[in-house]
Amino acid sequence: MLSPRRVRELLAEACRLAGLGAVPEAPVALRVFVEGALFNTLSRQLGISNALDVSEQIRGALVLALRDDLHEEASGIRLRSRSSGPLPAVLVVSRASLVVFLLRDLLSDGAPVTQLQSLEALENHLRERRPQRALIIVDRRHPCVGVEACATLLEHATKHSTVVWWGAQEAERGEVAARLTDGPALLAADLEMDLADLGVLCRRAMELM
Repeated sequence: MLSPRRVRELLAEACRLAGLGAVPEAPVALRVFVEGALFNTLSRQLGISNALDVSEQIRGALVLALRDDLHEEASGIRLRSRSSGPLPAVLVVSRASLVVFLLRDLLSDGAPVTQLQSLEALENHLRERRPQRALIIVDRRHPCVGVEACATLLEHATKHSTVVWWGAQEAERGEVAARLTDGPALLAADLEMDLADLGVLCRRAMELM
């Protein structure tokens, strides 16, 4: 569909959009690039339908090319979990399917990853799972809940659970820390943390749970 020259032009444009000097090589960063900046570039230049077709072909190639790398990254979670019981579920409270997609790449071999898009869905899921522990990622870059979620987490998440509060301003992170003092463990991620680093943070949190 695309000539080699056109491919280079589109990749260069996507790199500029992502603020990168070149296409990333690390597995998670590459998936972020493909699903984010590259897809946006393809959509603008080729139209949504063609962008979806091209992206689907790229995803298929990445599954084969990165299978071993992603499996190696995920396998550490299974081997190094401190608990003798089953690994916790991963709940991603986010509007962005990209966040869920990438975390599934890293964590699905070790634990189920579920997307929740409302405070009601979060509360219902925690109620149904209680007293089981969970890793709960609250995405404030693509938000569908705010600090009001703290009350739900305090009431329904076990103290053996961990909350990753990602993408909020410093003042909000401080407020969340104060509200969850007597609740689940909190990892308040820096505003500048990108999606690839979020994946690393979640892996490490799982290792400690």
